[in-house]
Amino acid sequence: MTLENLLCPRSVAIVGVSTKKASFQVGGRAIFDHLHLHGYPGLVDIVTRAPATVDGVESVTELAALGHVPECVVVSVPADDVLVTVEGALGLGCRAFVVMTGGFSETDAAGADRQARLASLVRENGAVMLGPNTTGYVNFNQKIAMSSTSRISASLGPPGGIGLVIQSGALGSALLEAAEQGAIGLSYVISTGNEAVTGIADCIAYLANDPATRAIALYVESFRQTDQLLEAARRAFAAGKPIVVYKTGRSEAGRRAAAGHTGALVGARAAYEAAVRQLGWLDVRSIEDLLPVAHYVAQAGPARTMGVLTVSGGFGGCVADALEETGLVSLPVPDPATVSRMREDVPAFLSASNPIDIGGTPFRRAGGFATCLDALADDPGIDAIAIANTPIVAPWASDVVEAAAKAHQRTGKPISAIWPAEIFNAQALADLRTAGIPTFRRIDTFVAAVSGAAVFARAQATPSHLLRNGRTARAQSVDDDLVALDEHQSKSVLSSHALIFPAGVFVRGKLLSALITAAERIGYPVTVKGIAENVVHKSEYGLVAVGLADQAALIACGTQMLASVERHKLQFEGFLVAETVRPKAEMLVGLGLDPEFGPMLTVAAGGIYTELMRDAVTRILPLDETEIREMIDECRIARILDGARGQPKLDKDALIALVGRVAALGDRMGPDLAGLEVNPVGIGLAGEGAWLLDATVFQARGRS
Repeated sequence: MTLENLLCPRSVAIVGVSTKKASFQVGGRAIFDHLHLHGYPGLVDIVTRAPATVDGVESVTELAALGHVPECVVVSVPADDVLVTVEGALGLGCRAFVVMTGGFSETDAAGADRQARLASLVRENGAVMLGPNTTGYVNFNQKIAMSSTSRISASLGPPGGIGLVIQSGALGSALLEAAEQGAIGLSYVISTGNEAVTGIADCIAYLANDPATRAIALYVESFRQTDQLLEAARRAFAAGKPIVVYKTGRSEAGRRAAAGHTGALVGARAAYEAAVRQLGWLDVRSIEDLLPVAHYVAQAGPARTMGVLTVSGGFGGCVADALEETGLVSLPVPDPATVSRMREDVPAFLSASNPIDIGGTPFRRAGGFATCLDALADDPGIDAIAIANTPIVAPWASDVVEAAAKAHQRTGKPISAIWPAEIFNAQALADLRTAGIPTFRRIDTFVAAVSGAAVFARAQATPSHLLRNGRTARAQSVDDDLVALDEHQSKSVLSSHALIFPAGVFVRGKLLSALITAAERIGYPVTVKGIAENVVHKSEYGLVAVGLADQAALIACGTQMLASVERHKLQFEGFLVAETVRPKAEMLVGLGLDPEFGPMLTVAAGGIYTELMRDAVTRILPLDETEIREMIDECRIARILDGARGQPKLDKDALIALVGRVAALGDRMGPDLAGLEVNPVGIGLAGEGAWLLDATVFQARGRS
């Protein structure tokens, strides 16, 4: 069922409306008041404990007494009464619910069980439900103020093109305040609550099809329904609607990749940051940036070049530095004709490069500032303009507003103002916002907006494999603790998945005679590894020897390993004897299961340099060959692969093919293959190949 009846209902029934007069109303009564206050055009019915008349509306004591079926039912009754209320409404034919009541999965096990039963009931009847534990939503363009948040008891704010979805209730008040202060029009603000049935993915999918919404802004604490989320993101991307995200939990732990070296490399946010990149989302690092960035990218296209016009050389320089650091926008020198047009108003001692320091001189002649701005707007080498102002006197500020509005209307080029003067130039800033000119109080917010537009345009030009094709299969989730298989067991598991390792023999036990026989079978020189229970990093215990040339070296090595085993009191299992491969460089390839985004791939510098260099790149799966190549090229070790400082090039193509075979296991991940680390992967000279030299497979506890 679609969300149409939920978010655009023609009739509403509110179950649980207080009849008491109070200066501050909550719950169902707050929604009732807000619907009336802001002119909801549909029918509103109320259900109260006893018959009453509230603001001219006569109540009933049960839904069945209405005589008609409301399109949406708001439930604001005690938690123990929610299930029976919803069940009764479903029996009448209602199929859309906003459940405000708390006391569900956000509380305890009993609440979680109550929520599971409620969700099952709603889904079984093909209905949709916002909540429980939600403050509701506002549909601005249709004046449906179905929210209990007290902020809208003052004003609703202007309608517009930003669809805001938040996993919070009270935070919505702050964002509504910011939107109205910044003249940022919203199409929706939706508080998803506990997302028992209708989640953030459903809201994105709905907004992707909503003609009033031009960009989607998300406040996210955790992602659920990831497959639906990815599909909704693809819909929004196909519709040309940017998604701007602020995600909390920057230090969250417990990711499935947190095993072996890979966990230390990946960190807490790697899967999220990979998803952001691959889905073309715009990640903001401050909640204050969420709406301004969404507002900008909803109306301004990407700018490859920017002209900065400033009354302060120092402030303009700050803006220019911040822009150029992104590597996404350049500040070219203006065309000589542009400078010539400005010279009447810009003294020769002021900079006419970029940023262009005009000082206060242009304001001393009527139309002087407009002349400078028009000249820059007409420059064919400038895609967009930033006006960087410090506080200026009111007449000058008025000139800026008038000139900016006319130049934007005439040329269509994006014009923005970075103007930290919210008190001194308050009227001018308000007038700019009314004129549709994005204004910013902080340079970093402006840069985030401009960068966001560039990032989204780049994603649209070269969409990722994930955006083009989606996810064809999904790995099984794993909730248990992980255990590491030893190298022999790991290689056996991976060999069954068609991964090929150099020839090797496992010798169980401590007999050196058996070790000698195995070495003769493989052929010298040989590589020997001691396998001990729960020892992943064997070199730390002296249990790795490479290139043993003869039997004497082999016996000496075996003796030393056994002594180390005794010294460290390890549970020794045996020797792994393999042919010796001497790579020119080593890398790590890891697979992990992220609890939010599923299978993900990590590539990094390998061998002894893994934790020393911390040179890693992570992406969520699936990936194509081009993306795998880009991952490798992002690693610093790629310079060695490409033949740095006159050294011969290594076999990057073989490495890419090998990483692709490992990545293909992502769809098969589950309890038996909950994680994988191949370290090192050896790379030879161009044409020689790449080899899987060591491996650790992680399984759910009890599966080994």
